[in-house]
Amino acid sequence: MKYLFNKVSPLVFVLLFVFITSSFAQDKITLLSGEVKEGIITGITDTVIKLRYAGEDFDNEIGKKNVEKIEFSSGRVEIINSQSGSQSKVPNKQTVPSGDFSTKNKIAVLPFEFVTNDPGMTVESMRILTQNNTANIVKKEYELLSLQDPMTTNAILTKNNINHNNISGFAPNEIAQILGVEFVIFGMLNIVNKGSTTHGSTVTSYKEKESNNSQNDKKNSAGKAVSSNSSSTKLNYDTTVDFRLFNDRGENLYSESRHAFGSSVDSYTGSIQYMVRRTPFGSKYGKK
Repeated sequence: MKYLFNKVSPLVFVLLFVFITSSFAQDKITLLSGEVKEGIITGITDTVIKLRYAGEDFDNEIGKKNVEKIEFSSGRVEIINSQSGSQSKVPNKQTVPSGDFSTKNKIAVLPFEFVTNDPGMTVESMRILTQNNTANIVKKEYELLSLQDPMTTNAILTKNNINHNNISGFAPNEIAQILGVEFVIFGMLNIVNKGSTTHGSTVTSYKEKESNNSQNDKKNSAGKAVSSNSSSTKLNYDTTVDFRLFNDRGENLYSESRHAFGSSVDSYTGSIQYMVRRTPFGSKYGKK
């Protein structure tokens, strides 16, 4: 019996070691941007790779078009897209504006989606205007984060053929990876023209004329009333703002829709400022 135990024990220890080692082994996914993600690959389809991070119970989907290679825990390496020959929409090293591949504490603001019934408003102009206004608020509020200039953000999106018509086909984490940032702000602005109101006023003044009466040396007054009218017309808008903040893992850190206070066309700025301050990086959380 003792002989059998001595023979079996080393084998048991070897198998136990292999099991423990394999349990902590991680698969590695290298993106075309240079970023490496580690976890357990739970599935691969024609379009996505499913990766589960340590300690989590759900799978994260990574688009194959963003992946350069997979290094499996077994040691096998599978090339998905070659850096030299890939036509992927993910930016290469020349596209990433920062000069390095560190995305930590970097944030980008996307052009807002814009909906209106006012034919006098240009959709594209309002999308960029809202993006710039939001970026200015973010830059002031998020001093701990580095803001990617909106012009750089839009240039990267254009180079990767991403616009408001097809951006819904990209997950938030994919957009973050493409832009080379850790956080991305998505937004939508809905402005409804509710019509106009006219305010008017009338002012009456008395224009007096004096004449002398030679007989009794008394002054008689004569004159007429003069009236002037003035009016002003004001357009009234009903505005709703949708604001969402994601990280490069696709996690929604903050999401809120807010009805803007006021009826002017630029009343949305107050709502954006309100929501920016209440994100995990805003001054209402003691972070600035």
